Amino acid sequence: MKMFAEREEDKKPQPLGIKISKILIFYLIIGFLGWNFFNFMFNSKFCNIEEVIIKGNSYLSENEIFVKSQIKLGKNIFKLDLNKVISSLKEEPWIGELKVKRVIPNKIIISLEERRAAAIIYIGEEYFNSSKEGIVLSKIDKNKRGFNLPLILGLKIAEIKIGQKIDTTEFWTAFEIINSAEVILPKKFCIIKILAPDDFMICNEDDTLKVRVNKPEEIINKEKLLKEALEKIENEKLLVEYIDMSFKDSLIIKVKK
Repeated sequence: MKMFAEREEDKKPQPLGIKISKILIFYLIIGFLGWNFFNFMFNSKFCNIEEVIIKGNSYLSENEIFVKSQIKLGKNIFKLDLNKVISSLKEEPWIGELKVKRVIPNKIIISLEERRAAAIIYIGEEYFNSSKEGIVLSKIDKNKRGFNLPLILGLKIAEIKIGQKIDTTEFWTAFEIINSAEVILPKKFCIIKILAPDDFMICNEDDTLKVRVNKPEEIINKEKLLKEALEKIENEKLLVEYIDMSFKDSLIIKVKK
């Protein structure tokens, strides 16, 4: 019975003060270890950036992206402001979707998706690449322009800067018209001239074949008529000023006098 009583005494709860002291000591030890751990991570060369991995680039070189990111090799990886890196990279108009992440202990991965040039625009006697969203991507050398992309002429814009967005109705309509023509007759037309907000002329490269149109639907809805007109012009060797598709249910071949 005496041994049982001693065991009961051993199980008596500890005073509150002792419990609190133990808890405080426990958290002090955890805090001390945590502080030392983070101090080591933030100041040790073990966590200095040694490599920047770039994924998804095609037009832009890895060096261009690295310089634009403003990441410094040798800097502690935890001291790098990822939001600042993203903000800096977003200034480059060719960069669309973007992710930047740390890979502990010493790597940064930049994953991006580039915008694609979808048209060439002529503004202020200069040629520019434009994305399908209307973002001006880069200037083009006049001597190396070529016609690998549709050319949009006649935009009523005096000047524009790289990275700006063209947000005019005429641009969007012209872009849709020339792309509709490409769907119906691939590689046939490569130039579109904006004559008025609702009046456009699509042309081939040497400007010998022209089609006047008001809106994109006319190209699609009158596909058969347009193909028949082109066949007639070719077979009969007609000298044509342009084909006019602006009439409701027909088109007119305007022959040169």
